[in-house]
Amino acid sequence: MININICDDSQYDIEVLKNELEKYEQKKHIRFDVDAFEKTEQLLYELQDNRIADIYILDVSMPDKNGFELAEEIRRYSENAVIIFLTSMENQAIMGYKSRALRYILKVNIEKDLEEALDSAVAYVKKPDEKIVTVRRYSECWRIAYRDIVCVNRVSRQLVITTASQGELTDNRGITDFYNLLDDNRFLFIDRGCFVNVDYISQLSGYEIKMKNGKSLQISRRCLQTVKKFLLEYWSL
Repeated sequence: MININICDDSQYDIEVLKNELEKYEQKKHIRFDVDAFEKTEQLLYELQDNRIADIYILDVSMPDKNGFELAEEIRRYSENAVIIFLTSMENQAIMGYKSRALRYILKVNIEKDLEEALDSAVAYVKKPDEKIVTVRRYSECWRIAYRDIVCVNRVSRQLVITTASQGELTDNRGITDFYNLLDDNRFLFIDRGCFVNVDYISQLSGYEIKMKNGKSLQISRRCLQTVKKFLLEYWSL
């Protein structure tokens, strides 16, 4: 599932966008999780809570903070999120591209231009090696490529994220929340407190998997059949 955040101070324009997104889902057989905000401060709260969307559709002209300023805030939390600007004024396009936006769409052309913009946005988001997750712990922040995550364990009340190149990092989200945030079929629960990146599994033996870094992990009895079935199907691709 791809997460999309809309920010527009016009409820009418939000409804138009939602309707166009639903049409796109049906036509392309894809699922979106859409959240809409009429005030930029509402979207800023999401960012501060580290709830980062894959795609942002932003109105340029809003009373409390314009779309370009909001895009700068988004870039503080994610270099890889896709940004699409909407406006009624064609002469603002240059500023939009300075914000590293993927597309700049005139509101009068939404029905004509949004589909092509979404095609490009979805293709970018679905590039598995380009996908990045941001991990924040107190005043520290890390950007981790999905391909770099080896496994994720719940230890006491925090997550320990083992990476191939950055060692162990911690995050204060719940393990299910973090798993759902990644939303990628390379990750597999082997126990209710641990999921792994199957690309790093080298061997399955009994209730144990061996990772390519030499570490062995135990599979719970509850997860064993699911793990076996998944790995056999995954390795046969």
